[in-house]
Amino acid sequence: MLAATAWQCEGDVLRAESTLRRAVEAASEAERPYVIDLLAPLLNSRGLTTRAGALLVTISSGTLALARLALQSAIDAASGAIELSEQRATAVRDALAHFDDDPTRVRIHQRLALAAYFRRDAAEALEEAAEGIRLAHLLNSPRAASAMHSVAYAVHHTCTGDADATWYHAAQLAREAEAGGDVSLRALGEVAVYELAAERGDDVALARARAALNRHALPEQYCERFAAGIADSLRLAWAGDFATCRNVLTVLKDTLGRTDGERALCRALLALTAIALGDDDAARRSGRQAISTSARPARHLSAHELRYRRLARALASAAGELVGDLVRGRRAAEARFLKDDPGIAMLVRVPTDLRCDAVPKTIRGYGRLIVSVVEQLRARPSIGPLTTTEVEILKLVGLGRNAPQIAALLDRSPHTVRTHLRNIGSKLEVHGRLEALSRARQLGLL
Repeated sequence: MLAATAWQCEGDVLRAESTLRRAVEAASEAERPYVIDLLAPLLNSRGLTTRAGALLVTISSGTLALARLALQSAIDAASGAIELSEQRATAVRDALAHFDDDPTRVRIHQRLALAAYFRRDAAEALEEAAEGIRLAHLLNSPRAASAMHSVAYAVHHTCTGDADATWYHAAQLAREAEAGGDVSLRALGEVAVYELAAERGDDVALARARAALNRHALPEQYCERFAAGIADSLRLAWAGDFATCRNVLTVLKDTLGRTDGERALCRALLALTAIALGDDDAARRSGRQAISTSARPARHLSAHELRYRRLARALASAAGELVGDLVRGRRAAEARFLKDDPGIAMLVRVPTDLRCDAVPKTIRGYGRLIVSVVEQLRARPSIGPLTTTEVEILKLVGLGRNAPQIAALLDRSPHTVRTHLRNIGSKLEVHGRLEALSRARQLGLL
């Protein structure tokens, strides 16, 4: 049992599980309930709820009766038996009023918090976690406190969407796990802090988080986190390394198991990256795919999935503004579910305002990315006063094509083509297409 606990603290969950399975086979009747009390939560955390529940049925109540009932409530909730989970949780809370074993109480509060989390009852989960943290501090048990902070972090990340509270509990999780010697929970906290620091565009916190991650090898389950990949891509974009950023996002998007929101966010970021690299056609394709993938969000989405969809919609709209796909971009910005989060909706205005400080601090990293793209766009080489796209349109005008025909040839909207024509007239200081053609020929642009 001690060896399994050590493996779990090191982040090797599979080895911990196999060790506990062997312990179950070797245990006496008196020892078996204690081994199962460690193994069943581990199985439940891996989604093996049926196996976890079957194990609990094989042991009698004994001294672990209340902890076992709390664990059963969590397993019931994880497997969808919400009403039964609530009944068992109520029975446990009633019995806790007369229970004076504080170490076991901490474990029970953690299990009740998990049960409430699986039932998506955020208020109850946070209440149980707070009580567990209080008791863990009284017992001077930082590892127990870190486990409670991990539940609170998950609740805010998945249920409430409160970015500041998510940040707080991630930082506390890392600190308490470090003090308690739990490598796995410390890694979870440090990775979460790194992800959130990048989204905030906080260079100081990001450098500190990156240094913390570099001090230790990460357990395998934290190496492929989606949000960590997004954090890496943001850092690369701020540094102007858009080619590597595109590679990271492409791999991230194509990884199996991505949700619609995750794929949409990758595509929106790829659209902005393509603009910085001068590939406007790829930018338009990725932006349109991001808008399509993030559209019509289903009900009962987790908070972070809905957030990813909103971010994708706002960033794709900003990309459309930069690449001239104005109609589609502005329609994307009008989505009702995007307007429900005014903070994220403010990203749409960054290409015009070029101000990150107006964006909420929790998403300023994305604002910094847009500003980096605009700066790269301004430095993009052009043909004389015109861009390559504008010259291409002007050549088609010279061949007698009108705006709808040019739009069909270039796979753009007529509105976008007319916008380019207005920009051409402004840059060449002429009125009308014939004057624009004449002036362009004088300048040797055609």
